[in-house]
Amino acid sequence: MIPLLEYIPHDRGQRHEFLRVFLRQTYYTFNQAIPLMMILGLFAGLSVALQARLGLSFIGGNDSLGQIVVVVLIRELAPLMSSLVLIARSATAVASELATMKVQQEIDALLAMRINIKQYLLGPRLLAATISIFCMAIVFVLAGIVGAWFGCNFWNYYPLFQFLNSISLSLAPADIFFFIAKTSLIGQGIFMVAIKSGMSLKKAPFEVPIVTNKAVVDALFVAIAMQIFFSGIFYLWVGLKM
Repeated sequence: MIPLLEYIPHDRGQRHEFLRVFLRQTYYTFNQAIPLMMILGLFAGLSVALQARLGLSFIGGNDSLGQIVVVVLIRELAPLMSSLVLIARSATAVASELATMKVQQEIDALLAMRINIKQYLLGPRLLAATISIFCMAIVFVLAGIVGAWFGCNFWNYYPLFQFLNSISLSLAPADIFFFIAKTSLIGQGIFMVAIKSGMSLKKAPFEVPIVTNKAVVDALFVAIAMQIFFSGIFYLWVGLKM
């Protein structure tokens, strides 16, 4: 994980500006994405539960519904869908914003005023990405659990308490740890790619859409690679523990 504390300014006035940029980025990245994450989570949970309940009904394994929700929805889908939404909504915006600032020589002006670019541009956005993607994944999971319960009740009634108890019994401490690590680190990785792409512009205005497109492609690659990496580490660790 990037040591974010190094990017937090010590000066009180600079901290105020840091907080302003952080809150603005968090509002755009997380708050405005809440309805989308709720819809995605609801339909994802509904789809997973419908297919799982239909398959398990033939073998009488309804007690495994909680484990399926944990494995599919919490371990894999929540971090992945949050990453895709973060890339589509925020990584593109950050890359184009920084590229435009470079074209208009705003970054050169900040450097001329001896303003720390890392603390003003990098730090607040990385911190916002770390917190926002985790919160987005939480919203997705909560909506997914609601959707999954509705899906479980499509054919016949499945008590809510029994459903939640099945999930809680299947949820291990390792799931929570890797959920936090996976979402936060992937969020940082995505924004690092977006920032690097935006700052790589050479001053030509026609390069803005080019670097934005590059940020999307590179961020997708990084997000999927990190998703696979963390999943591999998780199942290796769980396998060794078993």
